[in-house]
Amino acid sequence: MQGLVLSFGNQRARVRCEDGEVRLCTIKGKRVRGLEGWYNALAAGDMVKIQPISDSEGVIEALIPRKNVFGRFNEKGSADQAFAANIDVVVCVASVNSPPFRPRFIDRISVLAEQCGVPLIIACNKVDLGVSEDDAERLGIFEGLGFRVIRCSAMSQAGTAELKEALRGKVSVFIGQSGVGKSSLINMILPDVAQRTGEVSEKYNRGKHTTTLAVLLDSRDEDFNLIDTPGFRSLAMRNIEPDQLSSFFPEMLPLLGHCDFGASCSHTHEEGCAVMAAVERGGIFHDRYESYLRIRAELEGSARRRKKSEAPRQARNNKFRYEEDEW
Repeated sequence: MQGLVLSFGNQRARVRCEDGEVRLCTIKGKRVRGLEGWYNALAAGDMVKIQPISDSEGVIEALIPRKNVFGRFNEKGSADQAFAANIDVVVCVASVNSPPFRPRFIDRISVLAEQCGVPLIIACNKVDLGVSEDDAERLGIFEGLGFRVIRCSAMSQAGTAELKEALRGKVSVFIGQSGVGKSSLINMILPDVAQRTGEVSEKYNRGKHTTTLAVLLDSRDEDFNLIDTPGFRSLAMRNIEPDQLSSFFPEMLPLLGHCDFGASCSHTHEEGCAVMAAVERGGIFHDRYESYLRIRAELEGSARRRKKSEAPRQARNNKFRYEEDEW
């Protein structure tokens, strides 16, 4: 029997099965084959094969191959963490006030959406509080890059109908920093789903975490499914090669290969770099380029640490190989 993973935590998954039952399922063995090395064994949206034990319990026997996966690097567990699988669109919820607009967080989400191969929707919440000229300019930059921006408000319900229509017929994953009103917005488009909402910390102007794990929410009478995720304070990125990063910035794509150093150009310091020239003449927004530099530096630092940690192991392997060659 096949089933859809609604949520996963503590090595147990809630699975909606073909027969209509939702079962609490354990995993056969310690890990799901093919997902070794991941922080979590399964993600909301995964399709699995299960062996029913009763109407309420079952055992997961295998993972049906994913078409894509969306997640982040979990620094505590030092491993990739999947939040959602088999999605059609990423919705990044941002706010223009309380907490303030964080465009560089959206830049990171846009990279992950491009890597996942799905479109990005930016749901700019709390527009009833007013949008500054700088924030409006940045939203216009995102729209110019082909990202859909929906200006909305969970308080006044502005834009919620447009957002709901954009999700129709799709499986979406909602991502946002703590306090941006993600759960409140979800409650507006899925009123039958009781998502807990949290207050915004006045002291730090940051949100308090209210969602603790990714959960697939069924729209019931509507034609879409939505995966809600925990609110983020930061978003670490590790699973992209530094030289691949520029291909996930749509404004850089047409320029790749046109630098004097060709495909080996890092777009950080080289003379004759087509990307840097585009930044200087205003063809690439300077703040987006700054995000590229920061993410690349993070990826390069991670790669150096990985090579450093692998060096002693490689030296040991070489030692054993040389000893075998002597025989």
